[in-house]
Amino acid sequence: ETWYCTAYVSSICYQLQEVITDSVAKAVRQVAESEGAILDKTQLLMVLITVLALVGSALGISNLITASVMERSQEIGLLKAIGAHDRAISALLLVEMVIVAILGGAVGFGVGYGFAQIIGFTVFNSSIALSPLVIPLVVVLVVVVTLAGSIPAIRTVLRLDPAEVLHGR
Repeated sequence: ETWYCTAYVSSICYQLQEVITDSVAKAVRQVAESEGAILDKTQLLMVLITVLALVGSALGISNLITASVMERSQEIGLLKAIGAHDRAISALLLVEMVIVAILGGAVGFGVGYGFAQIIGFTVFNSSIALSPLVIPLVVVLVVVVTLAGSIPAIRTVLRLDPAEVLHGR
């Protein structure tokens, strides 16, 4: 038997393969590094998908809120006609939007967590642990995305002329 005096993992793997002829020796560190690189790329992909989902959500929220504001334009015009300030009307609409968004976010969180558990048991045969940071992060993201999506609708509300809206123009 020939033993080499190098401490490199690759040479030790080679020596093991020479001694145990029907075996395959791989350096665990190299495997771990390659798996780590794959995990890093997967995490980057997940972040990209999350950002795209948040942008899509903001656009969808913007569209829905603008449609809702246009449907309620006579109500908003009447509020302006009787003396309500733009700030009060904006605050009223924002509070309504945030309440609905938090309820929707809670339902989405519950459904997403349920699917994560199902996938965790199906694929990995274990449950997915819930980090304590997830819930506050979800609440903050829901509020931020809702407020970002609300900006065009609020700007539309601020431009409404009560006389034109109440006349039906």
